[in-house]
Amino acid sequence: MHPKNTGEDALPHLKAIAGRGIEAVLISHAHQDHIGTLPVVMRRFPSARVFMTETTAEIGSVLLHNSVNVMTRQREEIGEMSYPLFTHRETDKASERWRWCPLRQRISIAGERAPQPRTLSGLTFEFFDAGHVLGSTGILLRAEGQTVFYTGDVNFNDQTIMEAAAFPEEKIDVLIIECTRGDHANPAGWTRAAEERRRRSNTGFRAGQNARSAGDALPVPP
Repeated sequence: MHPKNTGEDALPHLKAIAGRGIEAVLISHAHQDHIGTLPVVMRRFPSARVFMTETTAEIGSVLLHNSVNVMTRQREEIGEMSYPLFTHRETDKASERWRWCPLRQRISIAGERAPQPRTLSGLTFEFFDAGHVLGSTGILLRAEGQTVFYTGDVNFNDQTIMEAAAFPEEKIDVLIIECTRGDHANPAGWTRAAEERRRRSNTGFRAGQNARSAGDALPVPP
């Protein structure tokens, strides 16, 4: 779901694949911009199998139910009459069809796991830890002797509750990278802790500005 758009404009460009036989949907992680319209996708491609990690499934179910609540409220607040794009019931039925997959296990799009990689033919995928959020993955696709690796959102620094990404080291023929600052390096002396402090500071400053504009009182701790 597009984070800055609303209604039908927030949906992926599903018309580009309309009428095609979509066999599988692979979910990298449970953030709104990656899983937020999954019930809609499953409605339009009802025969497609859906794969993700167990952690992504657990978090994703909670996120989607919360999204229904938010969209229902926005229908009244902003007048977006297409909301909610899906319901709690539809979310529950969709989540029952999700298939949980472990990391570093080659799996066919039919859902078959292979004890030995060469025992599977056709298109296969394999999840690798992306280090972004709990359950997040990069996805390695293999078919006809070629490989495509999609990073998803990725983090190469250890975090408090999870380790950095651990991606495949084999030859990759096509690399699809998703990132925020992929075209330049972190500045000298950069640390994640400092970035988080700066982000919190900026958030507090904006909150103060909004409160002042609205004529509200803003408590300041001693």
